[in-house]
Amino acid sequence: MFGATGRVTLVGGLAGSALAGYLAGGDSADGAWHGLLTAMAWGIVLIPGLVVLSVVSDVPLPFPMEYLLPFLDTAGEATTMILLTASLPNVATGALGSVARQQDDRTRSRDDRSQQRPSDGDPDEI
Repeated sequence: MFGATGRVTLVGGLAGSALAGYLAGGDSADGAWHGLLTAMAWGIVLIPGLVVLSVVSDVPLPFPMEYLLPFLDTAGEATTMILLTASLPNVATGALGSVARQQDDRTRSRDDRSQQRPSDGDPDEI
């Protein structure tokens, strides 16, 4: 995203969390957990790199951090905001990914049932 727009966004992490939630299965709690794990896996590398990038160059912090940072007074508030904006959206998209998987599984099972024909000699067929 940075190469295309010149701005750092968290969209790639959200897409990864949705995919992780989808692959985790149909349980939204599992999807949320895998979304959080994905957020932490990329956040461990990305967040310090973004801070260094914004300090060394004129690159703004990722959305929504660049707009919220002026309202914060302490380093603790900033740290909390960074952790929450880097994790909670990923938890939600991971859960949504698992809900999408659940819907796909229901549709697939409904389609499989509709394609089955009654067996020969079935009393309902006569």
